[in-house]
Amino acid sequence: MSMKEKEQHIQPRVVFISTAIGVLLFVAAFFGLEAYLPSQDVVGSDGQGYVKNYGYVASGAKSSSPAFTMKGAPDDAMLLFGSSELSTPASIIPEVPAMVFGFGNYGVNLAYVGEAYDQSLWQSIAVGAYAERTKNKKIAIIVSPGWFEDGGLDNETFKLRFSYNLYRQFCKNPQISQANKEYVAKRLAEQGIDDTAINAGLGSTPVDWVNDFVLGAMNDLQIRKDLKDIRPLGIEEADVDGDINAETYPFAELREEALGEAEAASTNNDWGMEDSYYTENVADNYDRLKGLRADQTFSRTPEYADFSHLLQICKEAGLEPLVIISPLHGPFNDHVGISQETRQQCYDHIKAICENEGVQVADFTDREYEKYFLFDTVHFGWTGWVDVEEAIYDFVNQAQE
Repeated sequence: MSMKEKEQHIQPRVVFISTAIGVLLFVAAFFGLEAYLPSQDVVGSDGQGYVKNYGYVASGAKSSSPAFTMKGAPDDAMLLFGSSELSTPASIIPEVPAMVFGFGNYGVNLAYVGEAYDQSLWQSIAVGAYAERTKNKKIAIIVSPGWFEDGGLDNETFKLRFSYNLYRQFCKNPQISQANKEYVAKRLAEQGIDDTAINAGLGSTPVDWVNDFVLGAMNDLQIRKDLKDIRPLGIEEADVDGDINAETYPFAELREEALGEAEAASTNNDWGMEDSYYTENVADNYDRLKGLRADQTFSRTPEYADFSHLLQICKEAGLEPLVIISPLHGPFNDHVGISQETRQQCYDHIKAICENEGVQVADFTDREYEKYFLFDTVHFGWTGWVDVEEAIYDFVNQAQE
């Protein structure tokens, strides 16, 4: 046998051995990390037998793990789907749900799902993934008109927020129709998600099953790693005094207190924005911002179709949603050139979709000129959160009337 023939004979064996070694190293690393990292459904306790409440922790890792979220919330917790408003710190707005419901005794427990840039497509997947785990079939969804800006969410941002763990659970939910699964798959491809991941979740072929196992295992390890930073953040039972409730501290009284806090926190502008936000984002750019967004139409976007499918998926999954529609900041948007007529067309389109799907709505779009309802240009402020909480409270207690 010539030297060349020997090389050709040896080469396939070298490739096979290298591949086998790579697989063995992967398996060893996988099981090593798996043994080191607690599983997703391991939550912290207060040392006295009470599980910590993680419902009000706003976290991408937590939101990507239905197992952790539901284990770390009371059994009757209602899922609140949202985006960046869920991260509003109590140090800026003391009226956030974590303070009112989390430390009060209003008979309402929430579990946050979502973080910044989690819009209708992401939430459609999350709703399908969470539906079979939640005992409370009432949910609330905060919808921001900012989602519906022209162009939709860019692919790179969406890919950072995509969770294969949620997607595979969405695909495995038998209540979700094939048509809606195919719609989500099509939109994922449009948002730049790799076909391998999309097909692995759908699991149509043996190759897809293998890919699903690998991608699922890898994403599981990543979530378990990220949850290490979340476990210390839960509310301990001993922290909650439970003295505040709707009878001793009604929403009207809470709103009056919120107005006082807003006046103290918004002193350097007439728009009702929090002082530091106005200084850092508006004051120095006031002239530059004038008319800057006059070309915004809120019409050239796939978001409306995504939102419609989100509500369809809620219905298929047996969930009853309350859609909370936040306003945009009226004076600010007038200044940057987005007219009230343009904003109203967006609001009307959102509400028409809700009406078509037959879901309840808490509509706050008529409050865009109300001082202190928002603390910046898009997020609920002092009085805004109080009114949202009252709407949630009424929704939760409807069955008791």
